[in-house]
Amino acid sequence: MKFLVYSEVTAERIAISMGLPEYSYYFVLRDYLPVLRQLGEVIVVERPELEVDPLYDEARGRGEECLFLSFSPPHKTQLGLRCPTIPVFAWEFSSIPNEPWLDDPRQDWRHALRACGRGITHSQMTVDAVRREMGAGFPIISVPSPVWDRFARLRDVPGELPLERSVRIRARSAVVVDSRDPGLAPHIWGPNATARVVQAIREHESAMARQRSTAAASGEQPSGRQQSRYQVTRRYLGEWYLKVLCELLPFLPGRTRQAPVSEEPVRRLEPRNMVEPPRPAEAGVTPQMPELLPADSELELSGVVFTALFNPYDGRKNWADMLTAFCAAFRHTPDATLVFKLGHNEYLSAMHDMLIWMARMPRFECRVVLLHGYLDGSDFDALIRASAFAVNASHGEGQCLPLMEFLSCGKPAIAPRHSAMCDYIDEQVGFVVDSWLDATAWPHDPRLAYRTLRHQIDWASLKAAYRAAYRCVKEEPERYARMSAAAIERMRAHCSQATAKQRLIDFLLADRRHCA
Repeated sequence: MKFLVYSEVTAERIAISMGLPEYSYYFVLRDYLPVLRQLGEVIVVERPELEVDPLYDEARGRGEECLFLSFSPPHKTQLGLRCPTIPVFAWEFSSIPNEPWLDDPRQDWRHALRACGRGITHSQMTVDAVRREMGAGFPIISVPSPVWDRFARLRDVPGELPLERSVRIRARSAVVVDSRDPGLAPHIWGPNATARVVQAIREHESAMARQRSTAAASGEQPSGRQQSRYQVTRRYLGEWYLKVLCELLPFLPGRTRQAPVSEEPVRRLEPRNMVEPPRPAEAGVTPQMPELLPADSELELSGVVFTALFNPYDGRKNWADMLTAFCAAFRHTPDATLVFKLGHNEYLSAMHDMLIWMARMPRFECRVVLLHGYLDGSDFDALIRASAFAVNASHGEGQCLPLMEFLSCGKPAIAPRHSAMCDYIDEQVGFVVDSWLDATAWPHDPRLAYRTLRHQIDWASLKAAYRAAYRCVKEEPERYARMSAAAIERMRAHCSQATAKQRLIDFLLADRRHCA
């Protein structure tokens, strides 16, 4: 059999596509490839509308079966091809889109699923959601991304918990923000820390704007790295102008001063911003915040390390709860460390937001590390080896590759048991966080119409899970070892290549018998 496979993000573009919509489909395709190659010949296509049918006709001319697997959501799957097409997609909500919008019938996923006649997804929840719309007999199967086999070598090296000796991790062209950096202390500690960090961020952004203006006036073209930094400043520049510059310079050129009509205060046109302080400290009072620029970095980790990998601009990931619950749980625990490994090229505004959240918290002795940058194989392995737990507090998951990877390495989880995580998370492999259902919109629906459900996290339960996990490592090492072994075995059954291969064989053979 010949498999034609496609993902919008390719191996060549993944480095510049981190965090963009559907970027994770590339990683799913990458992990499927070894399994598909055991079943037949695999050809990666880049333009399905031009490449698929000629390859299909060529295969059929030789009497060879041929399938097109499109690693994309149904509404982005190429339809109308002669080649049989199967969308391979992830979904994290209680229902699939079942109505069109903007006069586009493709937004109704039933349209694409009917045209394709079958589908492959990564969780039983999504299988059930599809069959509620398409009928109980619709051919669809859950085949999670087969990540387990990639970590065989790492599983052979036993970990050391808690880490008495530090583990060093190198990151090329990385940004590391460490709550124990003395240069950050004035910006995250003390009663006026929030005002100071907001002021430092605004001063930093205005300096970058001046640099951009100077470069534009001289005709210079900023580098790609500079362009990335400039792009993430737009939001802050607008806020800085409206909330600072207009107040400091009320009589700009071209404006005339007018006497107030009355002594009554001017009515605000928008609610007061309750997140940032109304008036930061005077300029020049706060020490300059360290530059958050990429550089080759080395990070040392020790103690009980909790790690979360996510795109900080993906609202599902709920990093604010992960961060604040950790700081509250370990306010007086210096050997507890939280590592946020960020997966998005435009990191700056996310790190600024995280610093503001840290500044709001009461002073804490635990450590928080924000890491943006590429980790090669050995250093990514070092991060996993240094970690005691993988952390997830999301509102919904289509499968959650980072969590599956850490569990495959024997790292228990702190995570809710909902959406795709119902397939593999329970008390045997982690500390379960409570959650409840809440109405929301499908993420690509511009109407923001409430048509589906997501899960809200119980913050107190997350805080308690952190504490219970820490005590497990410190006081019950035998229990931790059992959870680690259970995690490895759970993921072997859930997302190994052998499991994926057998499920695909059964699914494709069943479909062949049905067609016959």
